[in-house]
Amino acid sequence: MDYLNFDLRLGEWNAPSRRAVAEVLASPAGEGNRLSISLAVEPLAGPGCPYATPQAAREVGLALAKSVFVGEIATLWYASYQAACDHEQGLRLRLHITSPALTFLPWELLYDARRDDFFVFDGRISIVRYLRLQAAPPALRPAGSLSVLAVGAAPLGTGPVDVSGELAHLRAAMEDLLASGRIRFHTCERATLERLQQALLDLGPDVVHFVGHAEYDEELQQGFIILEDAQGRPAPLAATDLARLLQRYGTNLVLLNACETAVGAWAGLAPALVRADIPAVVAMQWPVEDRAAVAFSRAFYRALSLGKTVDECVAEGRVGVNVMSDNPCDWAAPVLFLRSSSGHLWLNGSRSGEAPSAPAPARGPEPGPEGPALQRRPFFRTHGPLVMPEDRYLLIERPELRQVLRIAQQPSITHYIALLSARQTGKTTFLFQVMDRLRPSQACVFVDLALLRAQEAPSSFRLVASQLAGQLGDLLGPRYPLPDPSRVATSVDLVEFLEAVAKGVPLPRIVLLLDEVGALSREVSDVFYNTLRSVFTQGRGGNAILGKYLLIFSGAVDLYDLTFGTTSPLNICEKVYLQDFRLEDVQRLVGLFRYLGAEVSSGAAERVYAYTEGHPYLTMRLCALMEAEGVSHVNPQAVERAVEQVLVEDDNLRYIIRELERDAPARRRLEEIVLGGRDVPFSRNDPVLASLEMLGVIRPSQPCRVRNRIYALSLERYLRA
Repeated sequence: MDYLNFDLRLGEWNAPSRRAVAEVLASPAGEGNRLSISLAVEPLAGPGCPYATPQAAREVGLALAKSVFVGEIATLWYASYQAACDHEQGLRLRLHITSPALTFLPWELLYDARRDDFFVFDGRISIVRYLRLQAAPPALRPAGSLSVLAVGAAPLGTGPVDVSGELAHLRAAMEDLLASGRIRFHTCERATLERLQQALLDLGPDVVHFVGHAEYDEELQQGFIILEDAQGRPAPLAATDLARLLQRYGTNLVLLNACETAVGAWAGLAPALVRADIPAVVAMQWPVEDRAAVAFSRAFYRALSLGKTVDECVAEGRVGVNVMSDNPCDWAAPVLFLRSSSGHLWLNGSRSGEAPSAPAPARGPEPGPEGPALQRRPFFRTHGPLVMPEDRYLLIERPELRQVLRIAQQPSITHYIALLSARQTGKTTFLFQVMDRLRPSQACVFVDLALLRAQEAPSSFRLVASQLAGQLGDLLGPRYPLPDPSRVATSVDLVEFLEAVAKGVPLPRIVLLLDEVGALSREVSDVFYNTLRSVFTQGRGGNAILGKYLLIFSGAVDLYDLTFGTTSPLNICEKVYLQDFRLEDVQRLVGLFRYLGAEVSSGAAERVYAYTEGHPYLTMRLCALMEAEGVSHVNPQAVERAVEQVLVEDDNLRYIIRELERDAPARRRLEEIVLGGRDVPFSRNDPVLASLEMLGVIRPSQPCRVRNRIYALSLERYLRA
């Protein structure tokens, strides 16, 4: 399920008066003012669950809800819930708790008097605890087979915990998942720090599941897990040290089956792990009986293996506990700390996978395209952007995607984004990937500025307005009427239109993706981009409505000029340079020939990479030519034949040569590099070298060199002619 976020801050706790401050930071229905609230519920005082009956839990949940969901907060909550229902989405209550004492309150027991049930048993509602950090949520990592490392420790003198028994129960709970290969399960018993580090290094697990003891030092406001030393004695490991260790080995999810792991606003165990860029942590606010822990794990991991959001996994776990446990409130013990903006912890959705994400022969063959995907001919595409879902097997997750998502998911917008790369390098495809990843938490609108070639400024303003109104209208439906774009004709009209749209959109951010920046004429470009700069300036200057906009520009030489220099209208952008594919990406694409019925020789993908060095278009072009030839055996000889065809006739090579014919300084500098063999230091402050980079013929290396072997062969023929 996709979720909208309701961000509620709780802080400034005053113990004598039992008052705190609540504030809606963001929601589908808007922001709220600071509100002083009175809390009658006592924080949890001991390690055990203090709610012996369902009635006691209900009373506490009602008291918490009545304390917080009052006045404007209640209005925004119910309006946001209705918006989520209208769009068939969930509503995620993200609690930003800034006072340590408030972390001891059982917020997971919040009770809805209207429905006469706990919030968390509403299938649309998720309650998570969220740390407001000066960084974007962690970008998702590639999916593979789900690997779980169960870590257990029961040091001498720390109280009875049957670690071996609980780990055995945990394995038994996943038996069918293990048999089907959906989960791989490893254990690290009697865990010392050395054993834990070795297991993390050897296995690189996606999930770490800890069973044992933990504690929270209120004076230090620091959490610890209790490992063992070489003699089996207690060896406390501070939350910050554990966080550093897990971050190093790329753990995506941590489950802490130990009490006092959910408390603390900053250096508690779960908060410290979240601050270390671990996307999700499930911790316990009181101990649960073994049967409940097993029931939670069984339901949780089953949902996780199916590609559910972690919110849904926790919800399934709660239902499992509610059915199996004798304790009426064990289902409320798990606390979800979440930094993933979507609730998904891996790329590509389902853990079982639909398509090969990377070659991995040691693990056996990956699932590949089938059915309609294989019936499409040609399979490899060299024209137009790749889009989901029809092109999902050809899409490559490029490293720059994480960088762009981090900027786009910042709490406030400090820069717009300029995506810089040469023609035919996948910029439009990349923009669509950004849109897919940001939806539905942000409203995304794509505008192709190529439609504005030879148009005047009024047409430019009107196109943006009409595209914005049309796409947002499709997204939001008639419930949220938008202003009429046909009246937009000037820069002032456009800014007023953008402000009116932002007021009517019940999402915290609107992302406007502008492709083909160089399509506008010089005269129109100056007016148009200075208008968009004014939107940024006003948003940063205190206009919170215009501050909802994030603009992402895509282009090459023209965009570089617009972003370079103190007087350039788009020097407000953070520049992201799109790099070529890696060798493993090329290996994956060439490996797809197996699903077309062709044999792929060892070294074929490496030969493609040797000629293209990962250039997206050239890589796809060589594959398309081999497909058109109908090769039954993709080998180095087939690659050589495809390369010769490209050198004889290729639109992209012709385009580069035409541009060099118009730019004599660039052609002379290229002659020095290609024919003269001169080592030219690369600098983007050199306008000729910057132009050659954006044209796509050189790499920004030291010294700079021709981008790939195909370009080098073609340019040498051209320059010697």
